[in-house]
Amino acid sequence: MAIFQTTPTMSRKEIIEKIKKDTGCDDVQANRIFERAMDDGIVKAQLNWNFIITLIIYLMVLGTGAWALWRHL
Repeated sequence: MAIFQTTPTMSRKEIIEKIKKDTGCDDVQANRIFERAMDDGIVKAQLNWNFIITLIIYLMVLGTGAWALWRHL
């Protein structure tokens, strides 16, 4: 059985700011630490599914509206 620690989703900028605050390093070093964490799998990218689904719904509504106008003319 594996136990996974979940943390709130943070943006790249928020993570880099937290690294700078915790370690006291500059922007360049914080970016290196972040990239290393991404490469090692410590930090994982996560899609914003709420935004993606909302975007798809809006596009489908616009597409349906365009189709209805085209069929009407």
